[in-house]
Amino acid sequence: MPDEDVSADDLISGSLKRSKSYHADYSNKTYKELKELAAATPPDKKARQMKKLIEQAERLRAKGKGRRS
Repeated sequence: MPDEDVSADDLISGSLKRSKSYHADYSNKTYKELKELAAATPPDKKARQMKKLIEQAERLRAKGKGRRS
């Protein structure tokens, strides 16, 4: 589980910052803030996408490496 007090910018690698799900205006928010925004009613779509990028970063990086053949 990612550290909740670290900013999204520090948790998301450079290659994932090119994703459509990455939102630079949310990069200064912590993982904890993103979780709270994503769980709000109604949920914040950008926060949900950023949260998912953080949580699935390892899987997505592995997927990207497979394409470089």
